[in-house]
Amino acid sequence: MANMSEEEIKQKEASLITAIENTLPAFAKSCREKADVVILHQDAFATDYQEREYMILGMAIKFAGLYGRQVQIIGKNRETLAKQ
Repeated sequence: MANMSEEEIKQKEASLITAIENTLPAFAKSCREKADVVILHQDAFATDYQEREYMILGMAIKFAGLYGRQVQIIGKNRETLAKQ
């Protein structure tokens, strides 16, 4: 992957942006705001250990990096489910 052309990198970034904007619009909006840190509760992704959710979390972190944002993950696993 280190040998990708600038065009390939731009295409991958555009694909990532589109995917996150469609899947996580509130997260995308948060990343565009002026705060340096975006805070997520860890239950926002893969509460029941779903593989696709792990992938989306990784994509969200890469998306935040495009906007120079840090991602801070808080909470304990399945914590939000215990409150229901």
